[in-house]
Amino acid sequence: MPLNGGQPGDKGFLTVISHGWMAKGKKPRHVFKNISQYSIEPEVWQPKADLWPMIEEVIIKSRSAGGKRVVQPLHGKESGEIFFKISPLSSIPSKVRATLAIKRRSGLYDWPLEELSNHAKAQKRTQLIPRLLGYGVIRQRNGLVSAIFLNYEHLKGWDDAYSWLKTQAKQTHEFAKAGLELILQLNRQNIYHLDLWAGNMMLNNNDISNLKAIDLENCFMGKNPHPSETLGFQFALLYQHQLSEFISEPLYDQLVKSCLTKAEHIEKARFNIFYEHFKHHGAGRKERHLIPKTGRLPQLTAC
Repeated sequence: MPLNGGQPGDKGFLTVISHGWMAKGKKPRHVFKNISQYSIEPEVWQPKADLWPMIEEVIIKSRSAGGKRVVQPLHGKESGEIFFKISPLSSIPSKVRATLAIKRRSGLYDWPLEELSNHAKAQKRTQLIPRLLGYGVIRQRNGLVSAIFLNYEHLKGWDDAYSWLKTQAKQTHEFAKAGLELILQLNRQNIYHLDLWAGNMMLNNNDISNLKAIDLENCFMGKNPHPSETLGFQFALLYQHQLSEFISEPLYDQLVKSCLTKAEHIEKARFNIFYEHFKHHGAGRKERHLIPKTGRLPQLTAC
């Protein structure tokens, strides 16, 4: 496979997903066998040949994992340490969509592309997420993309907050305040993370004041026509999805009430409908995207 050769979908993939970071004719692209790898910011990080054997090893691992996503750090002597995430594509429609960089009927990309797209936009606006260094595709012989991988900076020494809370439960109150504040900070930058629970927040050396958000595949990016409903869901999700193991509902409600004083232009009545419902009920990924788009969900007929 020639280094600068045109593969099906490369132009669409780069144009749609990289959001103009890679000018036409200046694609920092590295190819090995059926693997194409791209740098997001070449001046910051470029992949070296020492990564290929490790990437191949993880690819084999992902196949034996039954098509599930596999994540692990990789350490190359020249490339440095990265956090590697690979997502196999199992169906022919998903492979075609990834190859052509087209969206589903829902208006969303398949989840690996959605994460790439959202993260590319988000890291232009904030430092509250790890840096996305590059991404890549793995192709079948017929040219279809069969897997997508992302290369992130490795947050070595960082812990996900859910695992951390299991040993630091006494700090739940302070963490909850910091988690609510992280949501507000991201929202102010038009990054509405719709899956931001403790396990998707990272902290370093017990420093609750320095949280980072990960796993941005489920986000609404841009101006939000329904910020009150969205925030109600976000605050409820943080509690409902496992933080409720560590803090009582009345105490969490108090923290939310205090935090809302910092949230301008939030309609309390609209916020409360979503907050009270989702504290005790979950929502699927597709359903969540209806909240910022429409301000409604079928199960909330009162809206």
